[in-house]
Amino acid sequence: MKHILLSVLLIGFVGVLNSCTPNRGCTEATADNFDVNAEEDDGTCIPSRDKLIGNFTYSKFWIDVVSASEFSDIGTLQITEANTANNAYNLNFDGNLFLQGTVSQNNLLLENHVELTYSYSGNGTWLPTDTVDAILNVTYLSQLLPAPQVYTYYCSKVE
Repeated sequence: MKHILLSVLLIGFVGVLNSCTPNRGCTEATADNFDVNAEEDDGTCIPSRDKLIGNFTYSKFWIDVVSASEFSDIGTLQITEANTANNAYNLNFDGNLFLQGTVSQNNLLLENHVELTYSYSGNGTWLPTDTVDAILNVTYLSQLLPAPQVYTYYCSKVE
C-alpha cells in the first residue's frame, strides 16, 4: 500500500513538472526557423536574410514644382523581400535611397520614410511582366516648396 501511494505521488509529481515545462524553440518572428508554438527561446534561431527579388532599371519622370520644367532620369533599383514581415519588401534606389513597403496582390505601398530634409511616401503596381510602376511623393520638410515633389518611376527587371 505504501509503495502504491508513493508511486501515485511520484507519477503526479512528474506530470506536474511536465505540464509546467514551456515549449522551447525559436521565438524570433523574423528568423528563418521561427516556431509559432514556442513559448521560450532555446537559442537556435537562424537570422533571416533579405532575399533578392530582382534588379531593375528605372526611368524617373517629374515636373519640378518650382520651375514647372519637365525632367527625366534613369537609374538602378534593387528589390528584396524584407525579413521583417510577410509581404514586406525593400527598395534600394542607386544604392543611395533605401525605402521599405508592403505588397498586397499587385499593389505596392511605400511606408512613410522621413529623413532630415525629406519625407517619402508612395504607391505603385507590380505588373505580371516583371515591371513595377511606382509613384513616389517627396516632400521637403522645410516647407519651402509650394507642393510636394512627385516622381513617377517605371521599372523593368534586368535579366
